[in-house]
Amino acid sequence: MKTVGILLPHPAYLNELFEKAKKEAGLNEEINILYRDKSDVKEILKNADAVISGPIPKKYLDMAKKLKLIQVPYAGVDEFDLNDVMEERGIMLANVHGNALSVAEHAFGLILALAKGIVRNDRDLRKGYWHGWMSREPNMELEGKTLCIIGLGSIGREIAKFGKAFGMNVIGVKKTVQNVENVDRVFSNKEIDNAIKDADFIVIAVPTTKETKGFINKEMLEKMRGKYLVNVARGNVIDEAALFVALKNKVLKGAAIDTWWVYPEKPYEYRYPSHYPFWLLDNIIMSSHTAGYSDGSIRKNWTEAVKNVVNFFAGKPLKNIISIEKGY
Repeated sequence: MKTVGILLPHPAYLNELFEKAKKEAGLNEEINILYRDKSDVKEILKNADAVISGPIPKKYLDMAKKLKLIQVPYAGVDEFDLNDVMEERGIMLANVHGNALSVAEHAFGLILALAKGIVRNDRDLRKGYWHGWMSREPNMELEGKTLCIIGLGSIGREIAKFGKAFGMNVIGVKKTVQNVENVDRVFSNKEIDNAIKDADFIVIAVPTTKETKGFINKEMLEKMRGKYLVNVARGNVIDEAALFVALKNKVLKGAAIDTWWVYPEKPYEYRYPSHYPFWLLDNIIMSSHTAGYSDGSIRKNWTEAVKNVVNFFAGKPLKNIISIEKGY
């Protein structure tokens, strides 16, 4: 019998997902599921062959002698010490990409909000001030505009679909240049300046790695002068201070940010999302890291996570194993 520990809040239908995954994998062996709300974390880690979890403190990992797989039920793994988990301890780490469509929808919603001035119009009309034809301020049509997607992974490819559906020219930046469906031209990382130059909208959809942390810096933002920037990746891919200055000084035409630098330490806690007062600026749309959290993505993420764990127990190939070299 194999044991899996569930160390995160989980959906009520989790047992159903395990039963369905077992049938699909042809696994007849019983799986012992230990839940954090019913069992002590230390006991779970002492007995678990696999866990569905976020980052686990080192002192607890030291107890997990049987642990061979940490399955993350979301995409980001930047909070893990990959060398400690994977190289030193020999534990596989896997994530899921079930939220790709949800994030892409949100990203495109932010693009539309920027182009059409939706947030600004709503905010000002509540005060009686009219934009649009009343003030000779036309909004922007997306058809024929150029959308640059930096990061053509699962999320970036979904964003590209929406771009083409709106009649946009879609270009992208990727480590290795190769044809990507719905992308008219792919630039290498070394050609990013050329991609940015041609863009009207720039969407950041890269994972956090050593290479991407802070790579949207002052110089890069200056190259985006007069353009719109959307970030649905991680806050730390953008230099926080540089972005604030670029928006305050109107270097960027506007920005929409879903991922930040400061987060609440517990649910329902009030906390500003940055060390800088972005909320005082009128050319930014602020979104509270909600892009990947939807009714559909929750089920997709947990379904993928459970399938991977069951396939691990059944000796079948796993999906989305994290690479130490790549960092994702």
